[in-house]
Amino acid sequence: MNGQDRLERGYRRLLAWYPRSFRRDSEDEIVAVLLSTAEDGQRRVRPAEAADLIRGALRMRLRPACPPPRSVRGAVRLMCIGAVAQLAGAVTIMVTAATVRAAVASQPGLSAALRNQELSLLTFREIGAVLAVGVWLLTAWAISQGRDVARFSFSSFFALITLMVLVTLAQHGAADAAADLIAGATVWLIALATMVLIFTRQSNRYYRQAVQPAVNS
Repeated sequence: MNGQDRLERGYRRLLAWYPRSFRRDSEDEIVAVLLSTAEDGQRRVRPAEAADLIRGALRMRLRPACPPPRSVRGAVRLMCIGAVAQLAGAVTIMVTAATVRAAVASQPGLSAALRNQELSLLTFREIGAVLAVGVWLLTAWAISQGRDVARFSFSSFFALITLMVLVTLAQHGAADAAADLIAGATVWLIALATMVLIFTRQSNRYYRQAVQPAVNS
């Protein structure tokens, strides 16, 4: 294999990071341009060239197939706000945890089994609230990229949030801090508004359009 063949092979390996439809239409032309601008005697792709090609591939992979409509952009903003609200809720749960545990311990007529169950639920809520922040952000990114599966993933997440709010309301009493209920209700309302936005007619059209380029990528 001579030097130019080796260089061409290196360029094509880097171009493999690009979507298939883009490579089918433009790969040969890009390789020809790269080879024509290469230095005399060059046998390997220069690090700067490799970095530029990889950055271009990442931009193309991460860029939405078509610009998202206002409803989707609004949903993404709400989800970022939801992540902040979820983080505030996690902090609230942690700050009030000592008060809640003391209330559970002093609650009259509560059996040891029920006391342990409520304390376990509190621990689960603390861990879940922290993990939920990441779910909000990751799903917001996927929604913005036109990933239709993200809408249904968020639907499951919304169902889980609703379940947790209902469980908290069902067990409300001295064991629950009012701040926890307010934080949970705020997160639920943001999630509800997001659900409405990502399933509007405008959003549905956007995701149907986004599926077609993704199939060819």
